[in-house]
Amino acid sequence: MDAVRFETTILDNGMIQIPNFQKMKSKKVEVVILYKPENEQDIKEKEAEEFINKWFGYFPLIDSDQARYNAIVSK
Repeated sequence: MDAVRFETTILDNGMIQIPNFQKMKSKKVEVVILYKPENEQDIKEKEAEEFINKWFGYFPLIDSDQARYNAIVSK
């Protein structure tokens, strides 16, 4: 039995892309899925992205330079 190792991501529709699949075409294979642990940075980025996507339309866009200027002038 030969083994092939590669990293990929399962797409939203459940599909897995296999590199160099032509060598395996029409052959029986056994698939074993090993979950790669997410590191803390990936988890934080994912949570931040989900937060932004959820709340993006609720907050007005402001010009940060103008806000800084107004804060300085008001002091």
